Amino acid sequence: MSERIPNSPVPRMLRTTSGVLFSRIGLILATFASTYLASVAFGHVVFRGGVNPATVALWLLFCVLFLWVAQGFWTATIGLLQMLRHSPTSVFKVKHEPLPRLDPEAMPRTAVLMPVYNEDSVRFFAGLEAMIRSVHATGYGTAFDYYVLSDTTDPTVWLEEETQFAALLDQLADENLARRKGRTDGGPFANVYYRRRHKNVARKSGNIEDWCERFGRGYTYMLTLDADSVMDGNTIVEMVHRSTAEPDIGILQVPPQPVNRNSLFARCQQYAASVYGEVFNVGFGAWTHLDGNYYGHNALIRVQPFIDHCGLPLLPGKPPLGGEILSHDFVEAALIRKAGYKVQIAYDLDGSYEECPTTLVDYAIRDQRWCQGNLQHIRLVFTRGYRLMSRLHLGMGVMSYLASPLWLAFMLLGLVAVIVGGSGAAETAWTSGTITPWMIGVFLFVVVMLMLLIPKFYAVCLVLQRPDVMRAHGGELQAVVGAIIEVAVSVLIAPLMMVYHTTFVINTLIGRSVKWNAQQRDESAVGWGDAARNHWKQTAGGVVVGVLIAWLAPSLFLWALPVLLGLVVSIPVSVLLSSVTVGAWLRDRRLLMIPEEHEKPKVLRLHQAALSRTQAVADAVDDQHPMDRVVKDPAFCRFHLANLAANTEPFESPVNVAAAVESAQEQGLPSLGRPEQLAVLSNPHALRRLHHAAWA
Repeated sequence: MSERIPNSPVPRMLRTTSGVLFSRIGLILATFASTYLASVAFGHVVFRGGVNPATVALWLLFCVLFLWVAQGFWTATIGLLQMLRHSPTSVFKVKHEPLPRLDPEAMPRTAVLMPVYNEDSVRFFAGLEAMIRSVHATGYGTAFDYYVLSDTTDPTVWLEEETQFAALLDQLADENLARRKGRTDGGPFANVYYRRRHKNVARKSGNIEDWCERFGRGYTYMLTLDADSVMDGNTIVEMVHRSTAEPDIGILQVPPQPVNRNSLFARCQQYAASVYGEVFNVGFGAWTHLDGNYYGHNALIRVQPFIDHCGLPLLPGKPPLGGEILSHDFVEAALIRKAGYKVQIAYDLDGSYEECPTTLVDYAIRDQRWCQGNLQHIRLVFTRGYRLMSRLHLGMGVMSYLASPLWLAFMLLGLVAVIVGGSGAAETAWTSGTITPWMIGVFLFVVVMLMLLIPKFYAVCLVLQRPDVMRAHGGELQAVVGAIIEVAVSVLIAPLMMVYHTTFVINTLIGRSVKWNAQQRDESAVGWGDAARNHWKQTAGGVVVGVLIAWLAPSLFLWALPVLLGLVVSIPVSVLLSSVTVGAWLRDRRLLMIPEEHEKPKVLRLHQAALSRTQAVADAVDDQHPMDRVVKDPAFCRFHLANLAANTEPFESPVNVAAAVESAQEQGLPSLGRPEQLAVLSNPHALRRLHHAAWA
């Protein structure tokens, strides 16, 4: 995989409005025209026995769901046309405009923000070090500062973060000293800062807001990342150049590519994002243009407009639908667009990476958090002042989760309609010699399935027509077989995700809030016992519903079989998808391969090297509990106290600190409860007392 050239040209369509109006009008006309035709055809099916509330509800559900499927299909089609237009063999002439390059001294100040919440500090700091080195290699390293913004609540993880932070500072200081002795050019690597908040107010969005209030006015841009984000230095520098060339860009988002995972489930996600993601991203970027969206990470944001316009309101009412806005990214994009700044998807840039969940359950847990946050947007869709496109983005975020309960309701209503109306039409339809409502229903089912699958066919064809891309995905046969495996897995887990999303939506609507805990990022396989506990309800439900359909409406059993099968086999499927062994077996045969595995980009090689160093740091202190180290090690104690002194936020706790110190002296700090540990570690006087007592 070739490294990005720093002065690469920018596609004209990213810098002008040419073709955007045509793309939007085409999307609207195609989406509504196809939905209209399908709704008329479905009306012939559903209203054949008369019009009543049940049939009207079924028809309305079909219209909404088909509209949702159609917009995705036509977005991918626009992406296909744009990619063919930009192909070297295209008959159309596509102009490119080179960006002016800034001198390193004239580069605007940019802060790289990495929020962290109870994460694995070994992987987190490896990613940070890789980006520092990658940016430094571009020659623009002095324009960037790096902030670790910790909201960690686990005291042990907090001290592990400080251990890795201290080791990173030592590493960079040693290399700076060696470079000065060798009289090499380029200046110091970077300024790296660590700050932990005592109170996790408003989660990640509150952490970013806190940084903006304290430090933001000293920077032109901030690059927001997640704990698992890694970005290539050339990509980061290119983003700054683009935003500097267009002062009205408020947010520049680079779609991230999942990498570094090996379970079968994760490899399917990585492959889907690599192969199918491109055509959807290009189509989405083509018709959104200046009205794009923000994904919450791997995006460059102009700081001052963000401070001025992107303060998040508290929604009226109680959680989960009221209170703090959880899915802040869509709202912040809408607010900054409302203020007149552009939000663009830089779909032509690579070098943006993240890590995805490795098991089906972890994926569902992450979706549960997003579901609650997105459902809050229902009321924001109708808030005064937002642009039409921003309302559309918010509505699409809501629909991405409402679609599942709507599909379930549609299937259940259809089943009831067949049972009540009789199922003999299925047997007579094929022998009547005329077009019957049943045939129309089968035809519509096939159309919906094709609209879901054809975009994937587009993407595979685009991969096959580019030899370098095809080889990076394993080869011609492997690329096709990989797509077949991914489609098969998607079909198997679709019913399960439908049930999950329906449950999440119902829980949110009845007032059950979800806890936003740290994401599970380890590649731990799911055992049969855990899988049975997680999926026995779905399995039992699939069996019961299957028996009822076979008894009451046998003509529908074959049509319902794909959904029922996904539920019935959910336990073994969950175990299989979590298997790293199966994923490695496929990787060894170049199946489900992505370009980052064919030829690892430099920043991911840097990440791998940094991971070895951070793991060595963790192993070197593994024989001593972090709380014993902070009490007994003078250097680490001073470092921790210095970090506390840099945090001017007062720490408030109901814990009796004096009593906690006495207990720690007798039993050791690790033996205390978490509130007592946090109270002692956050109190400089208490920690000094323990330190002096240990040395006395």
